[in-house]
Amino acid sequence: DNNNYESKIAKLQAATETAEHDLQQAEVAWKDSQMRLSAAKELLQELNAKEQETIQINDTKLPELLELHALAQNRYDTAKARYETNQRYLQIYQAKAANK
Repeated sequence: DNNNYESKIAKLQAATETAEHDLQQAEVAWKDSQMRLSAAKELLQELNAKEQETIQINDTKLPELLELHALAQNRYDTAKARYETNQRYLQIYQAKAANK
């Protein structure tokens, strides 16, 4: 029975490490998409009033950047939830194994 806990703990540790790595990558991508979006917004705000009146949103990269940011946010949220879930289960199994 203790061997069973050790096996589950080892699998959960590996899954948690993978999830943590995925979370770190997702966070980098999310921050990058956020910076790109902010830069694009700043460029638009720097346009003079006449240019701002005549520019169409589809003439800019904003739609693509917004989509990229939404995808990055979703990936980050999913990776974070998976990491936190794995971490919780790992702690539960470690506590059970310690009490055996």
